[in-house]
Order: sequence, then structure tokens, then C-alpha cells
Amino acid sequence: MSLRRWGAVLAGAALVAGIAVTPALAADPFTPKVTVTPSAGLDPAGTKIVVKGTGFDPDANDAKGFGLRVGPAKADVRDRTGKDFQVSRLIKKGAVGTQIPVDAGGNWEYTVTVKAEYVASGTTYSAKTQPFSVFVFGWDTPALTWDSKTPLTFTGIGDPDPGPGDTGAGLGWGVRQMWRSYITRGGGTVTPSDGAALDPSAPNVAPFPYKWKYGSSTVDSGKGTVSYAGQVRYTFEAHMIWDFTIADPRITFAGDGTGKLTAKIGYAFYGTKAAPRDVRPPSDVVFADLKLKAPTQVGDNVVVDIESASLTKEGAAAFAGFYNVGESLDAGRITYPGKSGPAPTTSVPTSTPAATSTPAPTSTPSSSACVFTPDSVAQGNLLWGFKQSFRSYVGRGEDTSITASDGVEITDLDKIDGTRAPSGAYRWGFDSAQYKSAAEFTTQFRGKVTFAFPAHKFVLSIGRPKVVVAQGKGTLYADVELKTTGDAPSPPVNQPGIPLASLDLATAKTTEGAGSVSVAGIKVALGNADAFAKFYQVGEVLDDAAVTLGAACANLPGGSGPGSGAGPGAGSGTDLVPDVKYRPDAALASTGVDGGVWLLWGLVLLGGGLGLVLVVRRRTA
Repeated sequence: MSLRRWGAVLAGAALVAGIAVTPALAADPFTPKVTVTPSAGLDPAGTKIVVKGTGFDPDANDAKGFGLRVGPAKADVRDRTGKDFQVSRLIKKGAVGTQIPVDAGGNWEYTVTVKAEYVASGTTYSAKTQPFSVFVFGWDTPALTWDSKTPLTFTGIGDPDPGPGDTGAGLGWGVRQMWRSYITRGGGTVTPSDGAALDPSAPNVAPFPYKWKYGSSTVDSGKGTVSYAGQVRYTFEAHMIWDFTIADPRITFAGDGTGKLTAKIGYAFYGTKAAPRDVRPPSDVVFADLKLKAPTQVGDNVVVDIESASLTKEGAAAFAGFYNVGESLDAGRITYPGKSGPAPTTSVPTSTPAATSTPAPTSTPSSSACVFTPDSVAQGNLLWGFKQSFRSYVGRGEDTSITASDGVEITDLDKIDGTRAPSGAYRWGFDSAQYKSAAEFTTQFRGKVTFAFPAHKFVLSIGRPKVVVAQGKGTLYADVELKTTGDAPSPPVNQPGIPLASLDLATAKTTEGAGSVSVAGIKVALGNADAFAKFYQVGEVLDDAAVTLGAACANLPGGSGPGSGAGPGAGSGTDLVPDVKYRPDAALASTGVDGGVWLLWGLVLLGGGLGLVLVVRRRTA
């Protein structure tokens, strides 16, 4: 007898017996639940915990499974590519290797030892500054059906200070992204403590990777001082950086839109770890000059954004000469209790370098009837310098050269002072174009730029860039060729027409002239890591670009920039080449190179995780 007929019979029997029957819904056997034993009173040195899950349907989430992670609540905790957690495991049916198996009834169990502090990718994560939890979630899905969070607490460690939020009192400031990247990529360590914590919303990236705890403030009418607590310690023993510590920053407001950032700086470099050659005891130094935005009132707090920060002469000395006076530091956010009052009157010049300015168009039409239409494109150019720090690195080397050929011009825009080889941005010649609008066009340009660095055993060429844009986004294609000599650690590369970079026109400026159109301020980010042997990550920021197109009758400017005169952003974004100077003279004795050589063996530009000897000393801002 079928189930349907059995149901009818039973229902009829119930009615005959005079019993009211209410149909019952079958209970869902899969209701996710997670328990962690123990989760409190854990030994900071290490405690074995048991994480159990029940009610996890093994076929749910398209059978992709579930994620388990232990660590701070970083922004990438649910991401498929999330990293730097103390524990990270996949829970699924048919588990293999280190995956955690879930049975047909939806049960799974995992035992692991957790500690109150661990190091990942060179960064120290501590429950003293950031709460640790056990996170379970659906793997590779936005669905929150299986999400749970179980906090972990350790003996002797109270509730961690969460640090300032976006509007909570505190300082969001990361010193310098390039410095952090140099330390962590090379295998060094970064340890925030004593009131400084890694920002879980932006781990190890711009703009605010550290949160400094609020201390005190005396500010009146836009003038005064705000103090913060905490320290961040960097080590990179492979490069004889035994210790570099920055602590207890404080901001002094001048009341005119400018300020100073003072901090305690201490270091130990070179020599040996037990007997460093260069030592600075921790002491106060006026580290950075600040340009500040107008204060705003958010609840009971004043919020002041740091628009720009540059290294002072004293700061450069306290950095042991790693960076030049005027080098750009991170922007940030200053938050403290109080009332904002009237906005300060700035006295800071607002002019920008020629390469980023946007003067009025200088084109002069050959006739008053010169009109640009999609069908009339006959000329144009691309102004794009690839990467300022790379031009600086090659341009400052001994016996190096940067040459342009086949229709590309080296301009004086974004030129770097003190280079031996020409170091300005490049204006690539016109080949062809298909234009529909400033948000949809395809342009092919001519020319090749060659970077030769014999002492570092490479010649790199980038040529024939092609820009394809649709709906405000696009791709820059180019020919990339690397030639190496001798025992260079990089294999040759020859990749014609590769998708080298991604383009974003969201903030680009379109200017129409007489018979021409210019799209300037195009954001460019590396889109193909293979072109550089995967040393650079996809998404690394390159120089801004500008495309100018014109009818045959238009008079496009030559040496002062395309169309509107807008050029690529000078120093736009984070440099691919860390500009740090590494100077252990004894280590260079056998190379025949002067002890002050700009180098970093181990920081590579090209080739299989090994590479060129790099270091850039960028021009003074």
C-alpha cells in the first residue's frame, strides 16, 4: 500500500475515533550547531580544543562543504582565498588529506591545539590585541546558513581592546605600505602590541592597517595635541634588520590644515643580532609633516582625515636613511573625543606636480569646423609611464639605459630627479582606433620602451600597448619580453599581446577639445602576474594613463601632455619596487659593488621567486 493510501487510512481511523488530527511537519534533521570544548580559560601557550558540528547536511551548499577557521575576525575570514589564520580547514563529504569528514548524519569533529599568539605571513596576531574565535561558514558561498562564531578566551588575557573603529577614538595609520610590504614579502615579522592592533578590516594593506589606542587630547579651536598608545615592531633578520620599532604616535594640529606626527623610534641594524652595528634607543622624533582635511563631528568624537603625510628630515634620519626626506607616508584617520568647531583655514599650497595637473586644453583647431566624431578618428596617443618606481630603479643604476623606439616618446612628465637615464613617462604613438564613447573604445598604439640594466643582467621591453574599454572598465594589452644574461636568476620571458593590466575609468576625467577628446586619470593595475614570473600580484597599482584621440584636423599638443594636458599620476598608488636601502658592506665585499649600492637580493622583479637586485630611491616629494 502506498504512503498516500496509508495516510488516508490513518486519518480516517482518527476521525472515526473522534480524534482531531493536526498534520505535523517533519522536523528538519539538519539544523547546524557548533560546540567548542573548552572555549574559555585556555592556556596562552597552547590548549587542545575539540570543535564539533551537528546538523550539517553533507549535500547542502552544492556539496562544496564548509569552512573552519580559528583566529581574529579579519575581513577575509569567509573568503575562499582567506589566509593567515591559525587554523583553516575544509569540512566536507568524501574528505581527503587534511580535510575534515562530515558523515551522512551531518556530524563532524576536529581536535586542534590553539595558542594566544601566532605568526603568519610575517605578521604577529595576538589575542592580547585582537579577539580570537572559531568560525564556521559555508564554503565559497555568500549564504550565511551555516555561519557561527565561538569566541575563545585565554587565561590572564582580559577582553582585548578592539581599538578604534571607523569613528571610535583612536588613530588609524600604517606608517608606510611599501615598508610593510617589503618586510612581510621578504619573510620578516610585524608585531603590533601595547595598544596597537592590526585592523581586521584592512589587514596589512592601505589605508589603515594599524589601530592605535586613544590616550589623551588637548585641542582648542583647531590647535593642540592628541596622543595615542601602542607600538609596532618590525624585524627582517635576513637583511640585518634586528629591530625597528615605532611607538606612541601623537598628532599636533597647527590650526591651519597642517600638522606634525611625532613618535618614539628605536632600531638595531646590521652587524649581528647580538652586536648590531647601528643602534638607536627609543626616543621622540618629529616623524611626518601632515596635510589635514577639515574636521567633522561624529557623535561625541572629532574625525580628521590625514590627506597626505611626508617624511621629515628628522624622520628620515630616524629611519636610518632607508627613505629620503619628503617621501610619502600613509594617509590615515585621527579620531578623538571633543567638538570639531569651525573648519581650519588651510595655508598649504594645493598645486600638484605637472604630471598630475589638469590645465586647460592647449589644442588649437586648424579650422573652426574641426569636429571629433567616432568616424573621424585619425590620430592620438597614450600617455603612460608603466611604473614610476621602476623607471627610478633603472634610471639611477650604473651604466643603465631606458630607450624608446618605433613611435614612442620619452617625455619630461613625471620625470624623476637624479636619474642617469631619461625617466619621464611615455607618449605612445597612434596606430588605430575604434571609438564609440569615452567609456567604450579600442585603441592600438605603436612603440617599444626598453630598460637595460647590465649589472643586474636583464633587458626588459614593453611594447605596442592596446587599450580596450567597455562600460568604464577595460584591459591594457602589451608585448612583454625579458632577456637575461649569465647566471641571472630569472628565465627569459617573451609574451606578445598579453593582457598586462586592468583599467578603471570610474574617476577618469574626459575633456573635449576642438576635434579631440581626452580621457585622463585612468587607473591601471597589474592584471597578469605571469608576465613578471608571478612576483607581482595581480592588482598591484601601476601609473595612471591618459588616452587622447583626435580628428585629422585637430592640433594635438606634443610635449605638454595629451588633450587636456593630464598625464599619469606621479607616484600614483603603491610602488611595485620597495624603495629601501640595504647596506651591509661586508656582504657586498665580493661583488665589486660599492657598499652604498641600491639593492635587495631576495626582493625580485622577475623570475620564479628570485630576481633582480632592487631598490629605488624615489625623488623627493
